[in-house]
Amino acid sequence: MYHLARHQQERNLVSIHRHDIDTQSMQGFILGASDELVLLQYVVDFNLDGLMILRIADLTAVECTATDKFQRDLLTHEGLMQLVPFDSMLDLRNWDTLLAQLAAMYPLMILECEKLDEPDFVIGRLNQITRENVEFDWFSGTGRWDDDLATLALEDITSCQVETNYIKFYQRYFERTASLS
Repeated sequence: MYHLARHQQERNLVSIHRHDIDTQSMQGFILGASDELVLLQYVVDFNLDGLMILRIADLTAVECTATDKFQRDLLTHEGLMQLVPFDSMLDLRNWDTLLAQLAAMYPLMILECEKLDEPDFVIGRLNQITRENVEFDWFSGTGRWDDDLATLALEDITSCQVETNYIKFYQRYFERTASLS
């Protein structure tokens, strides 16, 4: 679908559209894909900004435009291409297998359920995964951990992010204040 394997093999910078969710496209390098999920090295304003995982079902277009090709050349010239983890080996079979792997590798992540009537955004860490849900320890925009777990239906999750600049700022805050535990 959308030539994901070809874009991955050719290491193309691509524009990804999710018209039912975003009005703007996003850019990234495809690091892997399954029937359910696609793993991207997310690129924002010429910065490699962590990993983004999206549901395949939400994609409406994936293309490598002339702008993407030119901007890939700029990234190469700046030495950023060598930092893209093209050899990433995550199991993208489904959300539960992927989230378990990510939780073991990264202390914090963002999960989004963007297609709900009231979209959900949580940042924090995985507490538990069941067959149908993920329970998540989450914190507010002011860095306060909530006493209650957020429970998200796996079928509602549209995206996951790790190692983004946004997440790293909070992670450093928690490390400085020793409140990650």
